[in-house]
Amino acid sequence: MTGKQVKKIAISSSVGSGIGILIAALFIFAMAAVLAIGDIPAMLISPATVVILAFGGFCGGFCSAGFSHEKGLFCGAFSGIIFFGIIWIFGGLSGTGAFGIGAAIKAAMIFISSSLGGIIGVNYIKRK
Repeated sequence: MTGKQVKKIAISSSVGSGIGILIAALFIFAMAAVLAIGDIPAMLISPATVVILAFGGFCGGFCSAGFSHEKGLFCGAFSGIIFFGIIWIFGGLSGTGAFGIGAAIKAAMIFISSSLGGIIGVNYIKRK
């Protein structure tokens, strides 16, 4: 890859991960509202958070591949790495940033879903 392609992938992945974080934040805010209003079991919070983060990672990978128009796997994977890095840093600021089995599961889910989003995103854009 040339330097120009690397720069394009880095910029599109950064923008895509930002979009993914915004989408995940909106869903987490909605989940918090549902938890405040309804009677939802506490054991569903962690799995729901992982699903929401995976969906945000997918959207971030999809958008990053859409901006790049090439190398969907790399764009999605790099977007997922940025996405998890930001989530982990902010988790550390709030005091819950220890890297344990829960963080490893979230990292794997975000990485896989964002890579899949990148692949689907670049192929979806090519069909139009």
